[in-house]
Amino acid sequence: MTSRVVVVAVMAAGLLIGCSAPGGQSTTSGQSATGATVASTTPTPSAAQSSASTPTSAGSTSAAPATTGPWTLSVAGLGPLRLGTSYTTLRQQGYVTAPTGDCPGAWTSPALQAKGVYLYPSGAGDTAVLAEISLTKATYATVSGARVGSTMSQLKVLYGSQLTTETKNGNGGPFTVAVVRIGQREIVFTFPYGSTLADSDQVEAIVARPWSADMMGEC
Repeated sequence: MTSRVVVVAVMAAGLLIGCSAPGGQSTTSGQSATGATVASTTPTPSAAQSSASTPTSAGSTSAAPATTGPWTLSVAGLGPLRLGTSYTTLRQQGYVTAPTGDCPGAWTSPALQAKGVYLYPSGAGDTAVLAEISLTKATYATVSGARVGSTMSQLKVLYGSQLTTETKNGNGGPFTVAVVRIGQREIVFTFPYGSTLADSDQVEAIVARPWSADMMGEC
């Protein structure tokens, strides 16, 4: 008699486990109560989280291309024009034309020249790479906001102690420029010939390039 009571009790317990899960929620075939609880508490990305992880500006730390947002000039280049890029690639992209007998700056595409952008190579033929980017109009600014036409006083405010003055060797002899040097590269701010770099003097051109004591001009 006792053994029959035990069997009935075990069967009743089995039926109760199969019919309900903790919390009174019924389970489906092949799904345990524990599995259902984990699934219900697993976080899912919200719309806000998804949009926050998508690059939307040039300042994004993700692998967004440099063309995102307005082009700015830095020691790395201007927008997608990166120092060290081969001229073969730049020609394929339409930024420069085939070499001619003219000065290398003239190989820059007409569209870029119209915006005051001139590109200069290092090397020749298949070994040529982009070595210098010059801005002669206020179309584009540096990362810090300096443009052609900015005054020496404004550069001091924008760059603080990063801004120094240097004497470069030019075609007409030594001349003074304002410089922001980062590692082995520099942003050079040139002024009209004979300028003393007084606070009111205005920038004539801005050049990104590897640092050099020589600055001989286009040709």
